[in-house]
Amino acid sequence: MDPRLDPPSGALVRAVARMAHALFPLPAKPPPLARIQSVLVVRTDDRVGNALLTLPLVRALQAALPQARVDLLVAARRVHLVEGLPNLRAIGFEKRAGPLRYLRFLRGLRARYDVVIDAAHWHAFSLTSALLSRWAARQWVVGADRGPSRLVYSGIAPLPDPGTPDVVAKLRLGAPLGLRLSPAPMETALGRGPSPVAGRYAALNPGARKQDHRWPAAGFASFARKLQRTRGIDSVVFWGPGEEALAREVVAAAGGAAALAPPTDLDQLAAAFRGAALVVTNDTGPLHLAVACGAAVIAVFLDDAGLRWAHPGPRFEAVVAPADETPLLAAAGRLLDTARPPEQPPRSREDTP
Repeated sequence: MDPRLDPPSGALVRAVARMAHALFPLPAKPPPLARIQSVLVVRTDDRVGNALLTLPLVRALQAALPQARVDLLVAARRVHLVEGLPNLRAIGFEKRAGPLRYLRFLRGLRARYDVVIDAAHWHAFSLTSALLSRWAARQWVVGADRGPSRLVYSGIAPLPDPGTPDVVAKLRLGAPLGLRLSPAPMETALGRGPSPVAGRYAALNPGARKQDHRWPAAGFASFARKLQRTRGIDSVVFWGPGEEALAREVVAAAGGAAALAPPTDLDQLAAAFRGAALVVTNDTGPLHLAVACGAAVIAVFLDDAGLRWAHPGPRFEAVVAPADETPLLAAAGRLLDTARPPEQPPRSREDTP
């Protein structure tokens, strides 16, 4: 077994997968590409980054199957990430909805799509995602080759080569249909309003959901000081729930080169990223939000394994296990010298740090 995969699924999961295979039979062969009229991409994980990382797959499928409607099933609390994007219908999934509401949802989804693609993590089998995918399909289901996949999916996508960025790995889900999908930009509907910060600034995000994904606060502070000295750009330190003390630590150590951001919701954070000259962030959800906003992004990864969450393209720089701020400053120089000007939506000077 590939050592990158999670441990094999238990007997109960395999039994449920076997039951789904028997109860919801599907044709043995995939539909001809020209006859595919509807596709559903399923991503039930409610983390911001995982929802955003699925958007390039949806856009690539739309380009490859122009005659088909391609919808996205995403956690209900993350629909706002994509709602309002052109030519995209998002279906909200609420795992803990009441029984009647959940049954209505399932009834509306049953056998509704010619093809369903389970875009859950390739390294871990999600029974919820797999069952929803099988339930919604009327001709073909595609998923990655892990867990009891061959009991649930009609077409099995090969695992990515080691070191493949996740956003690129998802494109391999087109292979069982005979599609060679081309990369598409990541995007979001968020952040179209005024930024909570005025002027030219670098947005620093020193927090992360996982403690072992956090580069030391002193490193962010030193970077802010030297960025101000070498480029004349002040920094603004953003923070999420439970991270304000960490952000204040960075500001205090930056010696006047950084200011504390006001409290922001996800939409305001996206607006701040769109307006920033540069975003510097740990390996966490805001990393992917910044990329989706079109920002010039430096991502700090604490080991090589984190590079799975890197992004292709000229506006992204990955720095692995930096001992100090030097490689970040070099990356900042490259991005600032070559990046296009950031988007400049109308800004409010209220609450400016």
